[in-house]
Amino acid sequence: MPIHLLKLINKRKIAQDVFAFTFEKPKNFTFKPGQYGGFTLMQPIDTNAGGSTRRFSLSSSPNDPCLEITIRIQAQQSAYKRVLSQLEIGSEIKFAGPTGLFTLHEEITTPAVMIAGGIGITPFYSMIKTLTAAQIPQPLHLFYGNQSLQDTAFLEDLMTWQQQNPHFHFIPTLANPDQDWQGEKGFITDHMIKKYISNLDAPIYYICGSPAMVTVLQETLAEMGIDEDRIKVEDFPGY
Repeated sequence: MPIHLLKLINKRKIAQDVFAFTFEKPKNFTFKPGQYGGFTLMQPIDTNAGGSTRRFSLSSSPNDPCLEITIRIQAQQSAYKRVLSQLEIGSEIKFAGPTGLFTLHEEITTPAVMIAGGIGITPFYSMIKTLTAAQIPQPLHLFYGNQSLQDTAFLEDLMTWQQQNPHFHFIPTLANPDQDWQGEKGFITDHMIKKYISNLDAPIYYICGSPAMVTVLQETLAEMGIDEDRIKVEDFPGY
């Protein structure tokens, strides 16, 4: 697997407890939307049993001039995230990758149904950004669940892409919505999926989120009669 040294050039907050880290892109670096890599801290001042390497999906698209990862960093963060959040601009981090098979199928006439929970949006963000920019007419539905509006990363971008891309349908849902919220409410369920997907056997389904969320949605799709060969999953364990 290729090893690169990446220089941090920007970091910014994009939602409550969610931060994007932007790195210089190595020359001739390519990847497929949805792939990930291992990010290793260089001589971290603090560490724990989890070590100094973590796996993150790339939230940038292959056509972007830089590489970006998007991470949830909360108060009870791991030593790894604490050190990462304190990295100064210009610092370097070791990257091993890209790797991973959580990528879109190549047949663009086959619809894709993406189901994201929280920070599990990152591979889908890369996929949708890439397809929208290239004007690829692949039917896409994104179900995106969060606790609140403040927790929802990339909301404005996704709403904009829905306006720009007639093949992309965006269904955000909030477990604890504000009074003014006009979208779906509660968790992603079989009823919500059936509301928007008329032919359940046509798409390939992609699920990304916490291990518990992924397990529940896998079971939900199986109970809906979706063949397991049409379900792809990626989970984001807590760090």
